[in-house]
Amino acid sequence: MNELDIMQELGFSQNEAKVYITLVKKNPLNGYEIAKRSSITRTMVYDILKRLERKNVVKVIEGSSKMYVPVDFKEVLGNFREDIDKKITFLQDRLEGIAAEEEQESYIINIYEYDKMVTEIRRQIESAQKEIYLSLWAEEAELFKDVLKEADERGVKIYIFSFNKLKLDFGVHFTYNVTNVSDYFLRRRIIAVFDQEKLIVGEGNEKIDEISLITSNSMIIQMAIDLLILDIAQLSSLKEGNYIKDNNSLEDYKKGISKFHDDIGYPQDLLGNLGKTGIKT
Repeated sequence: MNELDIMQELGFSQNEAKVYITLVKKNPLNGYEIAKRSSITRTMVYDILKRLERKNVVKVIEGSSKMYVPVDFKEVLGNFREDIDKKITFLQDRLEGIAAEEEQESYIINIYEYDKMVTEIRRQIESAQKEIYLSLWAEEAELFKDVLKEADERGVKIYIFSFNKLKLDFGVHFTYNVTNVSDYFLRRRIIAVFDQEKLIVGEGNEKIDEISLITSNSMIIQMAIDLLILDIAQLSSLKEGNYIKDNNSLEDYKKGISKFHDDIGYPQDLLGNLGKTGIKT
């Protein structure tokens, strides 16, 4: 690698580099002399000199014959160094910002107030483009009915799992259709996945003080979707095995679930922990 190669890497053309180096070797020179010393035709050299003037690396001395001198190479290189440093600093700042945004997207962000959780779910429903996966209760479905309807009308696929019957005439529903189910479940947890890119998990019962969360962490989102699929699969197994009916009283549901657990051999100590999840025992 020589000085011509390096100058081309800095943005000079090969002929621009030849002209500048010619002037560094000897100056001042007129156009004819520059062309002769640099082995560039006279018809080309004047256009090259104009470009070098615009780049502030060559100066013109006016007179009976135009003469040209180079801007001191230390100044030229200093300007290049300053410009490159600015670009590197700018790029570093931008890349750090992009990396920080990506990291932030993967964080779990807590939502401390019930109203803010409801507002955020509505906002995500309004911005969803492809599909929405929901696990929620009839009480909370009413809070989102209007924006869910709008999402359905713009072509968003909506899949909903619920324990009690929903008063929604759109979307695909997987429900136990249990009456008075809220008497059995203290908690009404909500799981909401939007376009498989954003997840909100919260407590629907506003009387229970619990922190909700929002995240776009792909692993946690997939775990939430897997949980919904398992809930739907269990519902299907219960119906196919005649453990529950299409419409169930609370007592029917409790008896059916109890028998199902016995038949598949759920460990009793695992079932004993159900009370900690908000089920009245």
